[in-house]
Amino acid sequence: MNRSSFPVRVWVIVLIVVLVAGSFVAGIGIRYSAATEPLLSLVGRVAQIVPGVVEQGEGITVRTDLQPLATFWQVREKILNDFVHPVDDPAKLTYGAIRGMVAALGDPYSRFMTPEQYEEFKTEASGQFEGIGAYLDERTIGDAGETEVFIPSIIPGGPASEADIRPGDVVLAVDGESVEGKHVSAVAELIRGPEGTQVTLTLRREGRTEPVIVSVSRRQVTLPPPEHKVIDDKIGYVWLHTFNKQAEAQLREAIDELLAENIEGLLLDLSDNGGGLLDQAISVTSLFYDDGPVVYVRERGQPLQPLNALADQEIVPADMPVAVLVTGGSASASEIVTGALQDLDRATVVGQNTFGKAKVQTLIPLDDGSALALSTAVYLTPNKRDLSKTGEDGKRGIKPDIQLPGFDLDGPLTARQWHDSMVDQTVEILEKKLAG
Repeated sequence: MNRSSFPVRVWVIVLIVVLVAGSFVAGIGIRYSAATEPLLSLVGRVAQIVPGVVEQGEGITVRTDLQPLATFWQVREKILNDFVHPVDDPAKLTYGAIRGMVAALGDPYSRFMTPEQYEEFKTEASGQFEGIGAYLDERTIGDAGETEVFIPSIIPGGPASEADIRPGDVVLAVDGESVEGKHVSAVAELIRGPEGTQVTLTLRREGRTEPVIVSVSRRQVTLPPPEHKVIDDKIGYVWLHTFNKQAEAQLREAIDELLAENIEGLLLDLSDNGGGLLDQAISVTSLFYDDGPVVYVRERGQPLQPLNALADQEIVPADMPVAVLVTGGSASASEIVTGALQDLDRATVVGQNTFGKAKVQTLIPLDDGSALALSTAVYLTPNKRDLSKTGEDGKRGIKPDIQLPGFDLDGPLTARQWHDSMVDQTVEILEKKLAG
């Protein structure tokens, strides 16, 4: 390149960049309308992408400082022209730059999806996908700001639930490749794969001195519908596993069937429910009350905005005792429902502290078929609690009204037996309320 012609060329390129800047800075200045658009809430990450959230913006604001874009384009051109090996797919450079920009935010919930990943994401929102059926998330460890990727919960009936993979396991390596320093989205991408293939995870487990190595066969995973039954002829029980597009309709059907059995109390089990769609969390909460806020949402520089329960949707009698069972794997939409029912004294919360996620993601489709999931707001419970903040007990999330012991890795019970014992204890709590 001739040095004398360089400035002219750069500014011509900058002009082109401005015209296509939507693919790089889409989402700046976008707002959502809770009244007309479903707002989606991503829970951490999944070894297959978790059903998420969203709304689509119409306008894109371009920053006036164009030097960073010019620098990006200079580097891109140098790589395309001078790198020792030809670059077969220039889009990889663009997507890689975007991923780096999003990772620089230090937010485990924001992520970029290629067109292929976005199509997979939309398919999985229906509740069916290929993978191992394990949720992933990221947390900070130590004082240096280092992070680790761990498994907060596992989808019942999936490959991970049948292998020796447990909630709380920390992922150290995937197929022998260390994941130290990798963003949770990158780890999820390593674990995902076609049905019938195998992936080997190296895990750190509390109480174990040596890493645990587990091989899992990927397969089609279908999120199970809510399990429901009548216990002791008077307590209705329903276990909601996720907040996908069918959550409210499936839960409504299950509760209707239980009410037809003349139940006197209801146990809503949200243990290990990793969350999902925010509009479904609002719809589910509206089955229990139809007046007042379910959650408050605050965008940057904006006042709190209440998202209220839907009118005329309540089906659970106002005088019926309700208990909600939660665990450390209960996150996002699960915490919105639980926090609302607890704050409004509509239910007794039983179990362990929930995960503590209080960010809302907006999914922004881009012109080339890719998409950006960007944390654009925080949410607070009706009593304006920020669940991501650590409480006096040193824990974040929702603190149950009645605390139950967590799972003991070295104890005599399997994970399912431990869960069933918590259900039994919660039923006893409801029966005492009825007796009282």
